[in-house]
Amino acid sequence: MDDRARRLLAGLLTTAKVIEIGPSLNPLVPKRDGWDVTIVDHETREGLVHKYRLDPSVDPDVIEEVDFVWRGGSLVDLLGSERAGTYDAFIASHVIEHTTDVVRFLQAARTLLKDEGTVILAVPDKRLCFDFFRPLSTTGDAVVAFREKRQRHSAKTHFDYAMYQCTRDGRPGWEPDCRSTPVLTCRIESGLDFMARAELDEYEDAHAWTFTPSSFELMVLELRALGLLDLAIERCEPASHTEFYAWLRPCEEVQDAPTIERYRHGLLERIVLEQAEASLQIVGAPLTRLEELRTGLRALLDRAT
Repeated sequence: MDDRARRLLAGLLTTAKVIEIGPSLNPLVPKRDGWDVTIVDHETREGLVHKYRLDPSVDPDVIEEVDFVWRGGSLVDLLGSERAGTYDAFIASHVIEHTTDVVRFLQAARTLLKDEGTVILAVPDKRLCFDFFRPLSTTGDAVVAFREKRQRHSAKTHFDYAMYQCTRDGRPGWEPDCRSTPVLTCRIESGLDFMARAELDEYEDAHAWTFTPSSFELMVLELRALGLLDLAIERCEPASHTEFYAWLRPCEEVQDAPTIERYRHGLLERIVLEQAEASLQIVGAPLTRLEELRTGLRALLDRAT
């Protein structure tokens, strides 16, 4: 088990009953290591092996046998009501941002969990990946998708996903101290073509949701306050690059209104600060120059002492 998996799965035993959504070529809880896991993916194992057949970096032997193929609709309906309330952990690494309806995805996680279970998520941090230039998703966005019972990504999602996608040094993800110039990957004249993907017969994937740690916490808090979710953030932590981690627990109790508003206000302030931290990645930005000045002053003080 690598350090990333060890951190995400801390305290979880191989004897726990686990469901992992979309592990594809990098399962966190592989059956071959003795985990009691139900694997849900968008393709069969044979389909995944075929998908990655031309990628020399992919070892097909690590691709797990898929128990349920999920191509839309309710996860609970797919697995069957008899599995509701039976899992100790619901694991999804870089999956939630692809869902068409983030509320129903989290509701399904809660339904499948035992009351003492845990949702374990690895989520792209938009400040550290190709979603860098995209605006944050809001609870309002999530509620609209929920009310629409959205099964396909919208034309707006496809436009934003393509038109504001960028790389740094040719990479789709990077570390917080990266200072290379972000390069947009698509030209604006292609925007209408990307929007048309929403009308194709075949489902077209995209990142529908963009988060920072605090914006994700805010969405979960607000969905709970709206009565749409019985999960609460246990903790949310940054990773070394590209992503952050979140652990959620079942929680039916909703805090009193003043407490909720105090948390909301604090999270909104943290979101602004997170965006300010992201601006440090832009060469020549005011905060970048301030940070360079502070670094120079610290160096001078170090030499003086």
